[in-house]
Amino acid sequence: MIARWPRPLFYVVLILAMVLDQITKAWATMSLRPIGSVTLVDGFFNLTYVRNTGIAFGMFAGQGLLVGVFMVILALAALFYMRGLNWAGREPNIVGGCLCGGALGNLLDRWRLGHVVDFFDAHWGPHHWPVFNVADSLICVAVGWIVLRQLFGESKGKIF
Repeated sequence: MIARWPRPLFYVVLILAMVLDQITKAWATMSLRPIGSVTLVDGFFNLTYVRNTGIAFGMFAGQGLLVGVFMVILALAALFYMRGLNWAGREPNIVGGCLCGGALGNLLDRWRLGHVVDFFDAHWGPHHWPVFNVADSLICVAVGWIVLRQLFGESKGKIF
């Protein structure tokens, strides 16, 4: 059976993703903003409060109009892609819920605050990966999963 619309699982995952993202950002704002940064693993991982006005990894910071246009284009592309999915299984609903929940979590920040709160700071000595958050992580995992599925297909083993 082909399902053309997401199942309830999609919405549960989407809501859980948004709630987890917003709770962790609220915690980072209350706990980290006053102090800036806390080292968890010396030379490797900090919690660092950052206001990100750009998109993925801080690109186009301060370019509000460009970021807005990019978000609209991305949303239209996602809607186009979603039309062709079979939503009957768990996999598209979980992956789609993570992707959309992460995107909406960051969008909510942009709308409410004018920036996204980031706080995970991974680095190797002086070499830092751009600071990120739960929503970014969910988006990256979901996109990675989609790319792997596109490259290797379902015949390589079904997890869900």
